[in-house]
Amino acid sequence: MRNLILCICFILVGFSGSSLAAQQKKVVKTAKKKAPVKKKVIKKPPPLPPAKVIPSSSNHLEPVRARISAGGVTFDSFPHFSAVYQGKVTGLTRQEDFIFYSIDPTLQKKVVNLVTKAVAPHIAIVAMEPKSGRILAMSGKSISLDNILTHAGFPAASLFKIVTAAAAVEYGKVQAQTVIPYRGGTYLLNKTNVLPDPKKDKMKMTVAEAIGKSCNPVFARIALNHLSSGSLQEYAKRFGFNSPLQFETVLPVSSAYIPSDPYGLGRTAAGFGDVYISPVHAAALISGIANGGVLPKASLVDSVLSPNGHTIFTNKPAGIQRMLNQPTAKAVLEMMESTTLTGTSRRAFTTGAKRRLPFRVSGKTGTLSGSNPKGLNNWFIGAAPIDNPKIAVAVIVVSPQTADARASQIAYEVFKDYLN
Repeated sequence: MRNLILCICFILVGFSGSSLAAQQKKVVKTAKKKAPVKKKVIKKPPPLPPAKVIPSSSNHLEPVRARISAGGVTFDSFPHFSAVYQGKVTGLTRQEDFIFYSIDPTLQKKVVNLVTKAVAPHIAIVAMEPKSGRILAMSGKSISLDNILTHAGFPAASLFKIVTAAAAVEYGKVQAQTVIPYRGGTYLLNKTNVLPDPKKDKMKMTVAEAIGKSCNPVFARIALNHLSSGSLQEYAKRFGFNSPLQFETVLPVSSAYIPSDPYGLGRTAAGFGDVYISPVHAAALISGIANGGVLPKASLVDSVLSPNGHTIFTNKPAGIQRMLNQPTAKAVLEMMESTTLTGTSRRAFTTGAKRRLPFRVSGKTGTLSGSNPKGLNNWFIGAAPIDNPKIAVAVIVVSPQTADARASQIAYEVFKDYLN
């Protein structure tokens, strides 16, 4: 065993996450009287069953962190994961320990190619196995960020609508076919239409349709009618915001500030608030919904062997915490299929009324201008197949300059390559 391992030829090449060429195009830079709001009494969230969470052992993880960092394989400088031995992506530390990654070599090659071809100043792709949290592929590039895959400065935008919907479903206030009245169009949300007004709210949309079409005033209504600042803050915490998440290296904290005033609460619930997330966390978040409501611990390393073949570390899949009850998670995942069928991702996933893939795909998009980095943030997160999710995907593209560089189209390519 020792001789066999020592004969492995590792190819340590440059790092992804490198800057685009200097000639890259510049990033595209992108009251009326309030209706009375009845004071609501929000009950405590429904109790959650045990999550069967496997506690992580810091004693086991610390040696891995130290060796990976010492070998340069940190989340400030991702390797290309190009060395493969017996179907496993491998690496070598400066201490000559052998790292066996969770990366799928075929999918990784596809993801790297998608990142390379994308005409955009910043892009990150993370594909994860929902049940285990194992990262199957990851790649990114940026003209200014060294750590784009773990950068927690991207606005979550309409991804946060998932948290709003999940909280209201868990409270028993809404279901997929619950009809929500509103006014002002699908995307307009300001002081003229953020507050409920039964006399003026003549437009209607179901919750499932609103998720797919990302209807902003519907989610403001859901929050103002059925939730509170405190309850939405609690669900943001359950989804992994405002607390450190376990990983093989430091993962910056994704943040969510939930204001208490009606205007701020409504806009935040719809995706316009001070809520920021990293690509790795976004992949873990959608994995948690696809995993029956348990937020998994993201992992990149399967095992580490010493030069003489002794096992230093073996990863054990773990759950961090329960986000939702299983029925709620299933209901939200089902509702998110409307995004890829009739909603904001339909052009990437359908041709006319026909699916382009032979399996069902859930999804949620998000679009919002950001300042760190500057540009229009274009998100897609989703999981497939819905009946038995095998892969969860998070894609963030800042200011995509071609149609095939949009997050939904890139995610479609990842799903097609892995599951078809």
